Order: sequence, then C-alpha cells, then structure tokens
Amino acid sequence: MELVRVAKVDRLRLKWAGDNDERIGTLHLTTHHLIFTAPGGVELWLGYPMIHSAVLVRPPRLQQQRRHERATTTFDDWAAATVPAPAPSSVAAGGEEDDGSCCASEHSSSTTTGGGGGGRLAAWALEGAIKIRCHHFLFLTLRCEDVRQLYDVFATMKHLACVRSVDRLYAFSHHREEEASGEAWGWGVYSPHEEFARMGVGSASGAGQFWRFTDINRGFALCPTYPPTLVVPAKISDTTLTYAAKYRSKSRLPVLCYLHPNQASMTRASQPMVGLKQARSVQDEKLVEAILASSEPQGSAPRFSYDRSNIIIDARPTTNAVVNRAVGAGSENMEHYKRCRKVYLGIDNIHVMRDALNKVVDAIEATGGDGSDRGVIARIQGARTNWLRHIENILVGVRTIVQAIDAGHHVVVHCSDGWDRTAQLTSLAQLCLDPYYRTIRGFAVLVEKEWVSFGHQFTLRCGHTGHPDRFKVSRAAARRQAAAEDDDTIATPAAAAAAAPLDEEGDGAERDDARAGSGGGGGGYDFSMFGRFASKALRGVQSRISSAIQAASDNLDDFDDPDPFLADYPDLQPNYVAAPPPAAAANRQAAPNAASNSNSNSSISSGNASNHSSGNSHGFKFGRSKHDHETSPVFQQFLECVYQLWVQHPTMFQFNEELLLDLFYHLHSAQFGTFLGNNMRERTAADYAHNTASIWTWVWRQINSDPEKYLNPLFGQDQQQEQRVIEPDPGFIQYWSALFSCHDPTLKGVDQKF
Repeated sequence: MELVRVAKVDRLRLKWAGDNDERIGTLHLTTHHLIFTAPGGVELWLGYPMIHSAVLVRPPRLQQQRRHERATTTFDDWAAATVPAPAPSSVAAGGEEDDGSCCASEHSSSTTTGGGGGGRLAAWALEGAIKIRCHHFLFLTLRCEDVRQLYDVFATMKHLACVRSVDRLYAFSHHREEEASGEAWGWGVYSPHEEFARMGVGSASGAGQFWRFTDINRGFALCPTYPPTLVVPAKISDTTLTYAAKYRSKSRLPVLCYLHPNQASMTRASQPMVGLKQARSVQDEKLVEAILASSEPQGSAPRFSYDRSNIIIDARPTTNAVVNRAVGAGSENMEHYKRCRKVYLGIDNIHVMRDALNKVVDAIEATGGDGSDRGVIARIQGARTNWLRHIENILVGVRTIVQAIDAGHHVVVHCSDGWDRTAQLTSLAQLCLDPYYRTIRGFAVLVEKEWVSFGHQFTLRCGHTGHPDRFKVSRAAARRQAAAEDDDTIATPAAAAAAAPLDEEGDGAERDDARAGSGGGGGGYDFSMFGRFASKALRGVQSRISSAIQAASDNLDDFDDPDPFLADYPDLQPNYVAAPPPAAAANRQAAPNAASNSNSNSSISSGNASNHSSGNSHGFKFGRSKHDHETSPVFQQFLECVYQLWVQHPTMFQFNEELLLDLFYHLHSAQFGTFLGNNMRERTAADYAHNTASIWTWVWRQINSDPEKYLNPLFGQDQQQEQRVIEPDPGFIQYWSALFSCHDPTLKGVDQKF
C-alpha cells in the first residue's frame, strides 16, 4: 500500500464509452485494483494490468479560467480561501512514499464544498480528466472536483500498473485455494506423455512407432524456449538433434506437435540460419527428411516419391523471409530439402498486427462529429483497419495445412522464431483436424501444449508489466466560442476532455496510403510499393512533428502560466520536460551536481525505469520502450480465429463464445499464472505451479458452479464423429462484436450490449 497515494475518492465522476450517463460514486484504490461503486448497484473492478494506457488531461490554462471569471486577482488569491499550502511531495526520490501521502484526501472536503472560490476551483478542476484505455476495449473517463486527488489517482495508477517484474503482479499475491478434485483441471491438465500417447506415439504399431520421446532438453540445455520433453523421429539420434538445433533460430529445431490417425504429421520449428552465404546443415536436412519419411516402414518405397506433396510452411511474406538473410537467417533452400515444397503464407509480423489493432481501437473510441453513434462495428468497417484481412490470411494458411494433412501429407510449420504465427497455425489446424480439441478439456490441453509449453511470450506480447511511456500528461485545450466570452459559466468539461491530444491514425492516414498505393505513373512502372513505404514514413514524421508542436505548446503554457499542482508531482514523467524557471536555472548553475542527482532520481518511476534524459534540457522525448515495441495481439487473433470457426461450424464445438471471452479477459488480467511468463524455463524457475493459480482451475470451478455456463447447446457428439475434420472458410468471416463491445465480467449493474 506504500504506493497508493490516495485510497478513496468520493464524488468521482466516471463515464465509459457506450454509456450515455456519467456515474457519480466512490473510487477505492488498492494495491492491485481500482474499484468503483455507484448508486444502483453499479460496480467495476479494474486490475491495473488491464490498463493499456492512460492520459492525464490537466485543466486548461489558469489565465483562461480567470478571464471567464472576469477577475483580476491572481490564482493564489483566488484559491487561497479553499486550498491550504501544498504539503511536501509524497514521493521521495526513487518512488518511495513518505508521511505526506494523504495530503490530497485531507483537504479534499474543503476544495469540493463551500461557496465562493471553492465552487470555482471545483468547476475548474472538472475540466481535467483521466482518460483510460483498457486491453479489453473498455474506455473510461474519470473526473474529480479536486485537482490534487485527480493527480494522485493518476500517479497511483502509473506506479502500480508499471512493475519491475512479473512476480509483483496479482497472480503471485492472489490466494490459491487448494482443491484436490480441481488439480486435474489446473496445472496438471496437460501431460506431454499422455497427450502424445493418445495420438499413438510410442506404440508398437501404426505411425507412432516411427516417433520417440526424448529428454535431450532436460534443464532447457538444448533450447531455452522449448519444453523439457520433445517428440522426434525414432531414427534420429540425440547427437544429430544437438547439431540440427544450432541451425535453427533460437535453437527451435523441428519437433512433432500433432500426429494424425492417417499417419500424417505436423511439426513446428523456427527459421533456418541460412544467411547471405546460403549456409546449410546436413543434420537439419536429415531431420526434416526423417520427418517426411516417418510413415514409411524401413526399406519400403517412399509414399510420395518426388512429387513434392509434403509441405514446408513459411508463415511470413516472401519479402520478409528474403530480407532476414541479411541478419543471418532466412528460409530453406529447397535444393537441399527433397520430397517437399515450400509455401509462403504472407502473414504479417507482430508490428503490423499491433498497428492494425490500434486502428481498431481508434475506430471504437471515435464518435461521430454530429454526436451520432453508428455503432462499434460500423466504425471499425469505416476505418479500413485491415483487421479482418489479417484474420483471413491466418485462416487461409490453416486451410492449407488441414487439407494437406487430411490428404496424408506431412507439414513442417515455421515463421521467424516459431512462437507467434507458428503457434497460431499449428493450434488452429489441430482444432480443425481433431475433435478432441473442440471439447472444453481438449481446448485447455491444446492451449497448454501449443502456447504455454512451446514458449509463446505472453508477458512480452501482452505487456503485463506495463510501460511508463503509455502514461502521458497533457493539457486540455480551452477553446472557447466567441459567445462564451459573454458567459460567466465555464465551458463544458466534456468539450475540454474531447480536445485532449491522443495518438491515433484516422481515416486520413488510410486515404493517404490508398492514394500513394494507387499511383498511376507513366512508363508502365508500378510505384505502389514505394508509395506505401513513403506514405508510412511520412505519416511517422508527421506524427512526431505534431507531438513536438503539442509538447512545445504545453511547454509555453507552463512557462507563461504554470500549473500550481503538477510541480508537486515530479514522478509523473510527462511526455515533455518543461524548461526550468530563471530562479531554478540560477540555482542549477550554482550547484550542478545536486541538480543532476535530483533529476536522475526523479526520472525513475516506482515501476519500470523510464528512459528519459535528465532535466537539464527541455523538449519532447522521441524514445519508445523496447518492451512496448514487442507487444502484439497474437493470442487475441488466435481466439478470434477460433470464434470464426465456432460461427462457421456451430455444432462442432462443445464450448460456447463465453469461454473465449473469459479467456481473453484473463489473458490481460494477470490473475492466473497460465498467461504469465515467456517460456517454460521462466515458469519453472519461478515455480508458477505453486506460486500462482491456473486459469483451468478457475474454469473448472465455473463449470462446477454452473454446468451450462460454457456449454454449446448445439453441440452433438454423433454428428461430430461422422465429420471428424472441419475446414475454415476464409470467405465467411465477421467482426467479433461481443469482444469489441467490451466483455467485462466484473462490471455489475450495467447492461453490456454486445
């Protein structure tokens, strides 16, 4: 609780997108949650990891306020009757809280009640706001009648959302109830030996006899991001595996992930380290050859000779694979891999997917200029986000894999490092090929096998530890109409909050991209690719210039009309550093060492260290967090593809949409260890199985309390047995309205319209 500046805020005003009413209630701030309650049974629990980003919109310039008050007094005289002298900063150097942390709550009653200056100060404070974007598409606006309390809430959110390590998240402090009957649904829901034995691996007959278990990765000595137990061709020795792993990125060599009853196999890997010199590995070639021949008895003729019916799937666009040669990677040289062909799927990388999701978020958050609301889906469709195009590309790749394996061919799947697009393709293909994975328990096994054990980077992709750069400080643009100059009242807070600068790429950027890509130049040469690159670069430069101009404007505002409250919060780390006043500059020249120490201490938040320069200079900071650069909605896209399959084949799944929605919510809630960590080695070192709870234990308890909660009423066992394999239809996909309309199981007292 030492980082909680204010534990309770009364008369807080909260409004979320899609709700026409502004709720007035009480906000409680705990170590792990924001809890809002309001009359009528309204209740919202928001865990700090659920917060994607937030903007503190400070009230507009005080000169504008005094002009509308038609007063000639200074701000100090105007507010002296209601605001006591500011207490010392409640955050010491390094982020530790001192005894003055309750200064905001102690004087809150005097600033929000009373007449004269108190009412004017409260009205001015309501022009500020905290705008919150959540990972599950919930958008909140918080306003308060006390500026200090508003700043305290924002500082608390930032400190508790940005943590140093995963073990500070809620999952490690959440009490885990031991329940023996539920352990089979918890961390023990997936056993590699049991699951691959179910496929036939290790049997004396059938396709399983050509595969074997190996513990070569015991202690994660061979590959840090692979599980300890692997399944490989029986004819390949561990020595060959050791050399083959050196040829694959991150040592993620080809290993079995699924064995079909028709003896066709699906293996996963990472890109080969080909490089510009076209390096090759005989051991890797022998391993792939053994995989393609795994269903052929020793000495028998090849089943598919050299007709190249087997497939090596490279999930990346061709250009990306070729460019990776410059960094020593690349794609297989098919002259050395016989009896198979290579297929590029053209699925974009994590950065393109993140940008597409940001456009979706901008479309959801945007409203019509005339006050009309066309609905979430209509806004997304009008924003040209390409989100469904990415979903379509993934499903096209899944269909290619499913058709090949169903025909009895072997498939090797990889992308760059083999833990993002590869996991999407292998898990979705198995969902289509094996009806067991379309049951509730089977789906849990599939997620544990393909995502958790094979090293999908949940913490890095979801940004569980937070990023200080996402918590920005801005200033409301107090734009007044001419008629307002003759009015004694203050402009509406909604108008001031709406003027807050946000980072977004609207329809204009899309239209620029379309114009650049359509180029018609003479000579028959297609400049569309160059146009797209130039347009993207230009948009980036324009965005930075716009941010710098806004920062400079805020800088001038603070110099001409300083904020009397923000000076008490040096730890907020705004997106600019204001120029020091003349007195401070003189002191700095007199004692440069002391100033340097003070600046370095104030540049570190209580969570992650923020890479800002010292306060000796001023201006906008262009840096971007490396961890923030690695976030991407990879697992969200997997859930969306499952939803598309569920819609296309409604009788083939035992579970319903609500299970997918709850999994997406807890993907970001940091309440369960299942979706924390980046690989099995991290989870083993931190002993997740004993220090955190599994999401599947919680699912099992939900089923126990309500057996119909996750059941699909259209599911039929008999029909499923008749049609074992299903195929995705990329031509029939739709937006997942329930997801984009914010599914929040903690929100009570309000209808959630999907």
